[in-house]
Amino acid sequence: MEFGQDYFTALNWVTALMHATSAADLDRPTPCKDFTVRTLQGHLLGTAHRGLGTARGISTRAIPHVITDVPDAGPAATYAELAAEIRAAWLELTPDDQVTAPWGPCTALNAARGFTVETVTHGWDLAVATGQPSEAPDGIADRCLHHAATVIPDRLRGVMYADPVPAAATTSPTEQLAHLLGHDRS
Repeated sequence: MEFGQDYFTALNWVTALMHATSAADLDRPTPCKDFTVRTLQGHLLGTAHRGLGTARGISTRAIPHVITDVPDAGPAATYAELAAEIRAAWLELTPDDQVTAPWGPCTALNAARGFTVETVTHGWDLAVATGQPSEAPDGIADRCLHHAATVIPDRLRGVMYADPVPAAATTSPTEQLAHLLGHDRS
């Protein structure tokens, strides 16, 4: 599999979810308790900007947690443009290149994995909140579950990620990943 492919697929999935989100959905709550659909889309844009900055070697400290200056009708198109830029920037890297992600220095492979975990989890949040199919494509969530512990260190619990939510054995891989990051449907 091409380096970064899961990240690129996750970005495409979230782009499709955003395109299918209606204006009537924007004020709905999401499983990520801090966000409505509108602010979740703004957070996904901020995360995408941080992914792009990480790949380009640009500090991500000044990028807002939630991007608020995109009109309600614009997140999907803006996100699609960012996804294309992210793909081009990440393809300039090798898995072993050293980068500085928002959570600290790591290999490009681990940074891509971290951004994939974040993107898939918030994609699940968006899908659940808007009534769309919530399983990430192509087995991405299964692969994220295998390496999530290495890209979500305990020191980030309570800072960037909530405590895990117990999941039922019948829960889908994407929902298991969301539960691992503290997101729940309730």
